[in-house]
Amino acid sequence: MVLHDTEAEKSFTAPFDCRFPYDDPSASALIRQGWQISLNAAFCVLHELCRPPKHGDVDNDRLRELVGEWAAGPDHPIKASVLHAAHALLDGTTLPWREGVELMKRVSDYDGQRAALAIVYFASDCDSPEGDDALTQTDAEIRQQWDAKGV
Repeated sequence: MVLHDTEAEKSFTAPFDCRFPYDDPSASALIRQGWQISLNAAFCVLHELCRPPKHGDVDNDRLRELVGEWAAGPDHPIKASVLHAAHALLDGTTLPWREGVELMKRVSDYDGQRAALAIVYFASDCDSPEGDDALTQTDAEIRQQWDAKGV
């Protein structure tokens, strides 16, 4: 599986960024297409599913159904960890910040997984100054490492 393809991901996500067709039959096709493009494209779809726009009126049961479809995609070593974070977002709960940092470090092993990194970051508890600093610093360090590699 291709880890990332920046150009293909940009053209794929542009039509649905912050306006995913949750209640449209095309939602399932977008889930499948994301998996076909790259791992990061698949995580971009998951990001849309677990962080819908606040102004949207998508039903949480529908989101869970779509996440279930997403979860049926190919296996990958970070898939279960990122799904765990996505479910926390859907549930309106947070992961302890230390767990978030560890999951972010696990994601960092797979270059260019920016959408997965964002899911874990937003699912993690940053209410304490210590947690906020640790999460923000870890996110920045990982993104800098990827940028230095050109991914």
